[in-house]
Amino acid sequence: MKWLLLALVALLASVTVALVALPDPGYVLLGYGKYSVETSLLVLLVVLGLAYLGIRLLAGLWHVPARVQRWDHRRHDQRLQRLFDGAVIDLTEGRLERAERRLARVVKSRQAPLLAYLTAAKTAARSGADERRDTYLELARQRNPGAETAIAITQAEILLSAAQLEQAQTVLTRLHRSVPRNPQVLRLLMQLYVQQQDWQSLRELLPELRRSQVLDEPQWQQLAVQVYREQVLALSSGTDVETLKNGWKQLPPPVQQDEGLLAVYIEQLLRLGDYRQAGQLLEARIRDGWNQRLVYLYGELPAEDAAAQQATAERWLEQHREDPVLLLSLAKISLRNQLWGKARSYLEASIDLQPGAEAYRLLGSLLEQLNEPDQAAECYRKGVELSGAAGTDGGTTAATNVVPISRSA
Repeated sequence: MKWLLLALVALLASVTVALVALPDPGYVLLGYGKYSVETSLLVLLVVLGLAYLGIRLLAGLWHVPARVQRWDHRRHDQRLQRLFDGAVIDLTEGRLERAERRLARVVKSRQAPLLAYLTAAKTAARSGADERRDTYLELARQRNPGAETAIAITQAEILLSAAQLEQAQTVLTRLHRSVPRNPQVLRLLMQLYVQQQDWQSLRELLPELRRSQVLDEPQWQQLAVQVYREQVLALSSGTDVETLKNGWKQLPPPVQQDEGLLAVYIEQLLRLGDYRQAGQLLEARIRDGWNQRLVYLYGELPAEDAAAQQATAERWLEQHREDPVLLLSLAKISLRNQLWGKARSYLEASIDLQPGAEAYRLLGSLLEQLNEPDQAAECYRKGVELSGAAGTDGGTTAATNVVPISRSA
């Protein structure tokens, strides 16, 4: 279309010149020293036009090599892009070997993008080819020296995915020194310490995670609770209750407010025999907000004043009559107070609301003491059946009627 328009313009120009020039072609005299040239104006214009076209043609021929080179580069880039796209498709569809073959062809070119090297390394890692993985990463460093941080982060991600934790730690330690505030580096360090169960290092990392906003507040709180839970368990591994209590006081106040962590702390107080402190904490927290796990622990508490404990739990029952965990705890307290009738009624009520293995076991033991062997045997049988069902279902609290705790954790 372009050339057609140019031809039409040239034709119109020729006709116009011919109509103007035929009546009077004009006269031109060019002289230089002893030489002179005489011609008509029309001929001069034609000669100038031909000269211009000749110069344009020569200029075009001069730029032909550069144009050919640009065309070749475009064609090469398009071929690389098709290869890379095909590799990504193969990788997504699970054809790892084919994907890596295509990526290997891509990275042979010096025009290969950084993403091609990193994708090739990840593909080789998924195939278990550690040597090829490291080769691709080294090629990426050689050809992209300014992308060392991105390459090292990718290497750390690959090593963590392969559970090669020592190598990952080496890479991440170096990265943390060079870019200490990088959010992705902090995130990977967090993952490393969790996999290593290195709670001390993770505790030291918590302030940085909070400042960098790698985690939102609920996520950070959840991680902090997990970290400090391990610290509490470590503190209670011995027999010194004061060490446990002093360690608890040093925890951040927001962490101390977590009911799951508080329950772990109270469990350890019970295990170490500090029943007074455990009772005070339980009663205060249950008054502030109902929590079945804490209510269960209250039933495990051998209080100094058993009658007062019974009265406290029965006051709670006025507002929580349909709570099977509270009824189970009241049954245990009644058993310790030798109130057999109350214990039996609480156990039966708890079972009616939510049958559980522990409630059946306790009721069976009580019925055995009350000389009702047949009914006791039936309770034991149902308790065993529920225990088996709980084991099959992964030990859910709904099947066992209790919030599980570990008295020896």
